[in-house]
Amino acid sequence: MEQRARRGTLRVYLGAAPGSGKTFAMLREGRTRRAQGEDVVVGFVETYGRPRTVEAIGNLEVLPRLHVEYRGTTLDEMDLDALLARKPEVALVDELAHTNAPGVRHAKRWQDVDELRDAGIDVVTTVNVQHVESVKDLVESITGIPVRETVPDHVIDSAGEIHFIDIAPEALRKRMRHGNIYAPDKIEAALGNFFRPGNLGALREIALRLVAQTMGTANSEVRPAPQDVLVAVSGAATSESLIRLGARLARRTDGICTVVTVSPWRSGSDGAGVERLRTVSEQVGATLLQRDASDVGRALTAIAREVMARHVVIGESRPPALFGRWRATLADRIIEDLPDVHVHVLSRFVTRGQRQDESEQRRPEPDQLLRRLHAASGRRASLRVYFGYARGCGTTTAMLDEARRRGLRGTDVVVAAVRTYERAPCEAMLAGIEVLGGRRGASAPRHFDVDALLARNPQVACLDDLARLNAGGRPLDEVLRRILDAGITIIATLHLTDLRSTVETMGPLLGYGADHPTVDDSVLALADEMELVDVTPAVLTERLRHGAILPPSRTASALQTEFRPQVLAALREMAFRIIAAHTDRQLVAYMRERGIEQPWEARPRVMACVPPRAGMEGLIRLAARLAERLDAEFKVATVRTRPRSDEEKQLLGRYAALTHQLDGEFVTLRQSSVPAALAGYARQNLVTEMVVTRGRPNRRFRRNDLRALIRMVKGIDVHIIAAGEG
Repeated sequence: MEQRARRGTLRVYLGAAPGSGKTFAMLREGRTRRAQGEDVVVGFVETYGRPRTVEAIGNLEVLPRLHVEYRGTTLDEMDLDALLARKPEVALVDELAHTNAPGVRHAKRWQDVDELRDAGIDVVTTVNVQHVESVKDLVESITGIPVRETVPDHVIDSAGEIHFIDIAPEALRKRMRHGNIYAPDKIEAALGNFFRPGNLGALREIALRLVAQTMGTANSEVRPAPQDVLVAVSGAATSESLIRLGARLARRTDGICTVVTVSPWRSGSDGAGVERLRTVSEQVGATLLQRDASDVGRALTAIAREVMARHVVIGESRPPALFGRWRATLADRIIEDLPDVHVHVLSRFVTRGQRQDESEQRRPEPDQLLRRLHAASGRRASLRVYFGYARGCGTTTAMLDEARRRGLRGTDVVVAAVRTYERAPCEAMLAGIEVLGGRRGASAPRHFDVDALLARNPQVACLDDLARLNAGGRPLDEVLRRILDAGITIIATLHLTDLRSTVETMGPLLGYGADHPTVDDSVLALADEMELVDVTPAVLTERLRHGAILPPSRTASALQTEFRPQVLAALREMAFRIIAAHTDRQLVAYMRERGIEQPWEARPRVMACVPPRAGMEGLIRLAARLAERLDAEFKVATVRTRPRSDEEKQLLGRYAALTHQLDGEFVTLRQSSVPAALAGYARQNLVTEMVVTRGRPNRRFRRNDLRALIRMVKGIDVHIIAAGEG
C-alpha cells in the first residue's frame, strides 16, 4: 500500500484511577471497529490477569511482545518496529504513560505512539489522570504518593477525542474487594493507601474538570484575547509546583507560558537543577529561559516586560531574619514594579508564631466514605444514578449490567421499571432478572407500583428513566425517599436533557415542547453515587444514524435539534460539570468530617477580598468571570474591624447585591486583624485563589495587609490584580 500522507488520529480513554475500565473499553472499541471491517491490531495490552479484560481481547490480532534483557530479568515491551511493518489501520496501545526498558528506541510509550501516528496509523490508548503532567503536583498533594510516570500535556491536547471512563469511588472500592483489580494479597494495602475514598473522589473530580475544560475551550466560539504567563523559579523544591500552576493558568487563558530562572552573577548555576526545570517545562508546554543578573528583581521585571506577560507567578520568599523582615522581599518588588500586570504569589512557608494545624498534614484514614455519609443521613440504603448527557448514551444498558452482576453475586435484585424499546442488547440483559409485574409492554410507559415494590422488599431495585417514571402522581423525591427509608437500594438512570433546568435553558435548541417530561434538579441531591455514562458526540450521532436510538422517521429532525454536534458538545460539557460538582460535595463532606483544611485544588474556589472603599465593582466582576471560567465557587469577603459609617454601609450593600447578582456569596468577617480574618476564612472554606487589590503600601516600613496575608495563606494562589482592572 502507498504511504498514507495523513497523520494518524489519537483517541484516549481517560480514567481517574487504575481499575476504572479503560483497557476493557479500548478492547471493546477494537472489536467493534474490526467487526465494521477496519484492520485493527493490539500493539500492547496489559491485562494484569483480570478475567474480563482477557476475555475482552476476543479474536483481535495481538502483536507478539518484544523481550528486553535488563539487569538479569526479561522485560516485555511493545515491538514498535514490528507494528510499523504490520501497518494496520488502527493500533490499540495500552498505558500511554509507560516508561520503556533501557535499550528500546524511545524512552516513553507516548513517543512510540507519536511515531505510529507519523506513519499514518490511528491509535487508541489509555491513561489515568495522575499521569497528566500539568496535574501531577495536585495528585501528589492529594494522595501523598509520588507520580513517577507522566505524559506531556501536548500529547493529550493532540487527541481527537477523549473518552472518560467514569466510576464512583465506592463502586471502584467494591470492584477492588471483589478481586477484579489487584491480587488478594494486595487488596487491603491498596484500599488503605491509593484507593482511599477521599483520594478517589478528588482524582475523579480533577479528571472530570480536566475533560470539561478541554471541551469548553474547543466549544467556545468567542474567546478573550490570550494572556501570556511568566513563572519565576529559583530551583527550590517548590519550583515544579509553580511551573505547573503557571501552565494551568496559561491553558485557561489560551496564553503562552514562559519559565525563567535568574542567577546572580558568578553564582554558578546548578546544571542538574536547570535540566530538571527544563524537563518539567517542556512536559507542560512551557519554555525555559536562563538569565544571569546581579539584581534578580530588576531582571524579572525586565523579562516580564520583554515577553509582554499579563500574569507573573512567583513563590513567596522564606521569611527573613528578624531585622530583615522590614526589607522588601522579591514578591514585594514584583508587585510594586509591575503595577499593570496580574501577580500570583504562592506562600510555602509558615510565619513565626503561626501554628500549623496538624489536620493540614494528616491524610484521610481508610474508612468508608459513602457508608459514613449514609449513616449521618440516617438512611439504610443508597441511591445510585447512571447519568447520560443525551438519549442513547447507554444508561439503561449500564444499569442492567450492574443488576446482572449483583444478581450473580447473590444479591436479591428486581427491575421495577424499565424501557428497553425492544432493543436486543437490553432485552437480552433482562434474561434471568425478575421484572416486577412481568415483561409486558417493556417499551411502553408503565405505571410504577411503589406499594408492590415495598411488599416485594428486594435488596436492590432498578428504576429506569426517572423523568418518565409514573408513580401515580406522587412527587418523585417523595417516592425515592420512601423506597430508601425502607432499606431498598435504588439503581436508576437519568438524562441531562430531562432535568428541569436544562429544558428551561435549552428547550428550544433541543426541540422540546411544553409536554416534555422533566425531573426537578433537587433529585440530584438525593443521589449517593452518580456515574457518568460517557460517549463522544461522534459515536452518539453514529448510533442515531444506525437507528439504535430513535425510529428512522424521527432521525432527520433529531439531527437538526438535540443531536446537532454543537448541542451535543455543550450538553456533554454540562454533564461533566454536574458530576464534578456532585463529587465535590461528597469530597468536601469527607474533608469536613476529617477536619482537613488544606486547599485541595480538585474544584477551584475563588474569593475576592474587598475593603469598604469605593470602586470595588471591577474587582468583584473580575473574580466572578474567573470563577465562571473555572466552574468555581465564588465568594466575596470583607472584614469589619470597627463600626461602619453610613457611607461604608451603603457601599458594602451595593457590593453584596452585585455579588448575589453574579451568583456569588457575600460574607462579612469580624476581627481586629484583616489578614488573619481573611486567611482563617479561606482555610476553613478551602479557597484555592484569593483575588485582591494591591492595597496601600507603607513604603517606610515595607509592611501592609497584603504582605501579611501572603505569608498566612500557605498553598493558596494570592492573585493581585493589575491596576485598572478592578
